[in-house]
Amino acid sequence: MQGTDVSPNAYYPMTLTCPQCQSERIETRNHAKKTGGTIGTVAGAASGATGVMSGAEIGAAAGLIAGPVGAAIGGIAGAILGGLFGGAVGCAAGAKLGEVVDDNVLDNHHCLECDYTFSKKRS
Repeated sequence: MQGTDVSPNAYYPMTLTCPQCQSERIETRNHAKKTGGTIGTVAGAASGATGVMSGAEIGAAAGLIAGPVGAAIGGIAGAILGGLFGGAVGCAAGAKLGEVVDDNVLDNHHCLECDYTFSKKRS
């Protein structure tokens, strides 16, 4: 493709432009997505306490084969995995909910040229 002048929009056909100044220097803020992910992680880890107990029981039962030390280590490992799983699921759910809020409620885009904030146009 020598000598071909390709515009940036050829690679990114869905490039946003500012409705006020038509600049393509747009920043996506994602405040609700970040906040939702954080809250979801905390809530998921807290609700993972139930998972922690069942994970500890399963880990202890599996570790019982190796004796009392195995049961203790299995219980701890199961508890940790239960909490991590709860936090990960909560984070994913919170981030998805935040993404919906960003896209439908908040002015999620910020023009770096004229400092205007706006929502993406619905198609």
